Amino acid sequence: MPGETGRIERNPCLLAIEMGKVGCSERVLEALRDDQVRVKVEVSLVSTGTELHHIMGTHTKPFTYPGSTGYISVGRIEGFGSKVENWKLGERVLVQQSHFARHNANPNQMLRVPEGVDPVDAATAILLGISLRGVRGGQVRLGDSVLVVGLGVIGQYAVHLAKVAGAHPVIAVDLVAKRREIARELGADVALDPKSCDVKAEVLKATHGEGAFVTMDASGTPKVIATLPDYTAAFGRVVVLGGVHGSVPFDLYTRFQKSNLTMVGCGSHYPGDYPFDKPQRNEAVLLQMIASGQVRPRPAITHVVPWREGPEMYRMLIEEKEKVVGVAFRWE
Repeated sequence: MPGETGRIERNPCLLAIEMGKVGCSERVLEALRDDQVRVKVEVSLVSTGTELHHIMGTHTKPFTYPGSTGYISVGRIEGFGSKVENWKLGERVLVQQSHFARHNANPNQMLRVPEGVDPVDAATAILLGISLRGVRGGQVRLGDSVLVVGLGVIGQYAVHLAKVAGAHPVIAVDLVAKRREIARELGADVALDPKSCDVKAEVLKATHGEGAFVTMDASGTPKVIATLPDYTAAFGRVVVLGGVHGSVPFDLYTRFQKSNLTMVGCGSHYPGDYPFDKPQRNEAVLLQMIASGQVRPRPAITHVVPWREGPEMYRMLIEEKEKVVGVAFRWE
């Protein structure tokens, strides 16, 4: 068993210690099994939608406090078991693990990070992969008009990947000015503030009276999702990309059935979308596109801070959403 493989009594971490509160803590890390890889984490990334629902107790799946949160980490291999093959000490890898300083990981669920890719950028591949579900599920083609409502990290990356896919125009909607600015940097042709304009009128104007052919909700807000058919062109697609934890009131007749719309859920990649039918294949391609410069995820990561600032960052994500979009923690 090369490298560091023994039991670690004090493994620093961030935990949801009670509803609405995250704290710095420590947990025991067990000795490495023969079929595991030990990863020393450099960066972990917040998945704001899923994590905040867990922390605030609003997720449809119950959450037990105290409990670990998050599922995105990038680090270097510092040990591996005797049954592990084709991995080397020091390799940088992307793993689906929570906010801990070290992990014992399943090598079948790791991805190599291409040489030269910053660990913060590498960590975004998993969230980019979620946004890519919306682009693929919406079947965005060259020249399709696309509307994205809700510009958290997932919405920002939906804007960016729609533009990379050749969509035009890409229209972004959010209440927060900072988020609209980031969306423009990531490729939005039009960025709208629903407080200061008639969104439907502006969408029709930008799409020559047709409406957007693909509309995506990345807000996860039921009342927002209910409005998407009003902005969607006849025979277009309504894509539910954000996690929706509540009932959505829909007028299925006047603006859905009569307009021949299609509604698409994006909880996973589609089995028929070979070879991009598995998350890891999409994430591997996204890592390559980050390495080439074609995909530029960094504008959506507004805060990169030491992990001990985690409690304050979660407070900001809950109480001061206008100041922060994406958050990464450094663990060096």
